[in-house]
Amino acid sequence: MRNSPAMTKVFSMVDAVLGLLPDCDKEAFAAFPRDIEKVILYAFGVPVIRQPELTLSSAIKFICALRGDASVDAAVANERKLSGLLHIGSPCALIFVCANLPPHIQNYVLAHELGHLLADVFLLQNLWVKTLPEKEDAIKKYFTWDGRDPWLELSAFIKGLPLRPRAIVGRAGNFSPETTEREIIADLFAREVIAPWDAVAPMSKGYPRREFSDLLRERFGLPINIAAHYYDDFKRYLEPKRDVFERVLGRLAADVT
Repeated sequence: MRNSPAMTKVFSMVDAVLGLLPDCDKEAFAAFPRDIEKVILYAFGVPVIRQPELTLSSAIKFICALRGDASVDAAVANERKLSGLLHIGSPCALIFVCANLPPHIQNYVLAHELGHLLADVFLLQNLWVKTLPEKEDAIKKYFTWDGRDPWLELSAFIKGLPLRPRAIVGRAGNFSPETTEREIIADLFAREVIAPWDAVAPMSKGYPRREFSDLLRERFGLPINIAAHYYDDFKRYLEPKRDVFERVLGRLAADVT
């Protein structure tokens, strides 16, 4: 909810996006619905690749073609259909999205992958630099995914820093233990960057759940199911919290009746 540690991180991520946008594009960022592909291009210069049938295997084949490498390791050939995917590593960062999805769903998927780009790359790199300032040049090279640096990795381990995520060509379809937490942050970021809490809050009291969801779909382009969960979050946040005395009285009254 609004004051949770996860949302605090998400708000800082949205502020970071605004800080990276050129001044001429910040006004457009304030308008809704937001075109997330333009945000990705203007703030980060990361290309968006649309594939009609997006899978891990199809993305890797595309990346190998960019590299001029026609071979694809069978160990990473995975045909499970995906909505979106962030590639980090050689030859450049890329965001893939399934072209068969409705436009507003594609926009949400792109926001989700942008969340990964921020949390798993930019903010993580900044954390490493802040913690190990004497190794700034080595860290910047390391976060281009150009090989490994065992001594740098050892220094980061000693400092308790989160690991650099693996490029998709090295994942072999497996997921790390922190995947769930990263996905939650990316989902919360996508919701916030498309339909900011402070812009949505004034509408949360005047509509029932279904109408609220429809309004967020129309005004912000937020998927209906995400908007419905948003409504539930607002209700939990805005409902008055009963103290212990009130809860006890409520139970006693229930027992009497």
